[in-house]
Amino acid sequence: MPIYRRFHPFKDTFRGRKLAISEAVPTGKKARLSRLKLVVSTPYFVQGSKDLTEVPILFFIKFTLGMGDAGGQLFDSLKGIGWMMKPLWGVISDKVHIFGYHRKAWYVLMACLGVVFWMTAALMSFAGIVAPLAYLIIFNLVFGTYAFVDVVCDAIMVVEGRRLKQVGAFVNLQWTVLSVSNAGALFLGGWLQDMVENEDIHTGLIFAIAGLFPMLTAFVGIRNIDEERMTPKTADGLSSRAPWDLAGFVLSIARWPSRFNQFRKNNHTIFLLLFFLFFWKFSPSVGFIERSYLLDERGFTAQSFGIIFAVGGLTFLASVLAYRWVVKRFSNIKWHQYLYAMVAIGVVSFPISFFLFLNIDHPWWDFVYFTIPDAWNPLPHWSRYEWFRLISGTVLSFASIPAFMIPLTINAHTVKIAYAGLGYAVLTAFSNATNIFEGVAGALLYDLFARDTFAGLLNGFHGSIYDFAGTEDTRTLILEIFVYIGLVFTLLTIPFIEMLRRELIARNITIDLGGRIEIDD
Repeated sequence: MPIYRRFHPFKDTFRGRKLAISEAVPTGKKARLSRLKLVVSTPYFVQGSKDLTEVPILFFIKFTLGMGDAGGQLFDSLKGIGWMMKPLWGVISDKVHIFGYHRKAWYVLMACLGVVFWMTAALMSFAGIVAPLAYLIIFNLVFGTYAFVDVVCDAIMVVEGRRLKQVGAFVNLQWTVLSVSNAGALFLGGWLQDMVENEDIHTGLIFAIAGLFPMLTAFVGIRNIDEERMTPKTADGLSSRAPWDLAGFVLSIARWPSRFNQFRKNNHTIFLLLFFLFFWKFSPSVGFIERSYLLDERGFTAQSFGIIFAVGGLTFLASVLAYRWVVKRFSNIKWHQYLYAMVAIGVVSFPISFFLFLNIDHPWWDFVYFTIPDAWNPLPHWSRYEWFRLISGTVLSFASIPAFMIPLTINAHTVKIAYAGLGYAVLTAFSNATNIFEGVAGALLYDLFARDTFAGLLNGFHGSIYDFAGTEDTRTLILEIFVYIGLVFTLLTIPFIEMLRRELIARNITIDLGGRIEIDD
C-alpha cells in the first residue's frame, strides 16, 4: 500500500505527539508553512555562521598554539569530533523528552549551550590560555551543540517533509540558507583575522561574535515550534525524564547493539549511502597542511583565504541553485546520472590540483597563465597561486554539494519514520566522522612519509612521470602524492552508485529530486 495517508495539512501526530506548527496563526496555512521553514532552515544558517572562525582558527592553530604541520592537521581534524555524536543525539531526541517537551526543548537548550561554550572559548583566548587540549575540548563542546540542534531540526524536517511530500524542497532550502551564511561568514572571518594580524582586535572577540548566532536558533525555536506539553501518558513510548534523571537512559546503552541490528535490517538503503559517502568524501586529507604550505611558500594571507573561502561559499550557493533549477527543470535526469556527472567533474579537475605546487617557470603555466590590465583586475596584488586556488576551489564546489544533497534526500525518503532522528543523524554523522577520519589519516600519513624511512619512496616519486612539480622539496612531493590518493577514492564511488541504483529499483522506489516522491511498498 502507499506509504502516505491523507493528513490534515498541518496537524499530525508522530507516535501520539504533536509536531505541528501552531494552528492559531491567523493567516492560515501559508503562514504556518513559513514558520515551519524557519524551524528547519535557521539551524543551517547558524551552522554556516560558525565558519566565521574558519580562517581565524587556522591562524590560531599555526601561530598562537604554535603547532606544526602534522600536529596542526590532527588538531584541525579532531576539533570536529562533536559532530560524530549525532547518532547518540538522534536516539536521545527520538526517545527522551525534557521539561515536558520533545523536540522543542532540545532545540532551544542546545542552542543556548552553544552560546555558553563559544563565550568560554572567547574568555580562554582573552586570558592568554594556549593549551591545545583545552581548546580541543571546548571546540568539540561547541560543535556538539550544533550537531544536536541539527539532529532535532532534521527530524522535524523528515517527519513534516514526508507528510507534505516536500522533503526535496526542504533539503534544498536548508542547503541554500547554509550556502549564503557560509559565504558571508567566511569572508567576514578573513577580514576579522586580517584585523587580528594588524593587532586591531583580539581572536577572542571573533569567538564571542560566533557565539551570538545560536541565540537566533533559540529564539526561532521558542516562537515557532508549537508542541503540546506531554505527560507520561501522552508520550506513548517516550522516556519522560527530567534532565537530571537520565541514569535509566544511560543504562539502556547495553541494549543498543540489538537496536542497531534492528535499525540495520529496517534501513538497508542507508548503508549503501554510507559506503558512497565514505568513498566520495574520504581521502587522507592534508587541508591544514596545504594551507600552511600556501602561507609559508606562496605568500597567502588571512584576507586572501577569506576571499577564496567566501567565493567558494558563493559557488556553494550557485551549485545549490543550479542543482535546484536542474532537478526541477529537467525531471528526466535521474539522481544517479547527476552523481555520475559530479564524479566526472572531480576527475576532470584532477590536474588543476597540481598547479599550486608548480614553480612559476613550469611549462604548464604557459597554457593557462595570462594577465589583464590592473584597471580590470579587482585584485591586482594577487599572485597566480591565489587566483588558481580560487579557480580550483570553485570547480570542486560544484561537484561536492549535490553529491551530498542527493544522498540526504534519498535517505530522508527511505528511512523508517520511527528512526526519523536516528536515521538522518547516522548519515550526517558518518559524513562528519569521515571528515575527521580523513584528517587524522592525512596527518599520520604525512608524518609517516616525512620520516627518513620513507625517503626511498619520495626519491622514487621525484623525477618520475608522476612528479609534475619537479622539485626536491619534501612537503611538495608529499602533497603531490595526496592528489593521486584523492583521485583513487573518487573513482571508487562508482560501484556504490550502481549498487544503490539497483537497491532502489528492487524496492520499487522512484525519487524525484525536485521535491516529489513516489513509493510503492
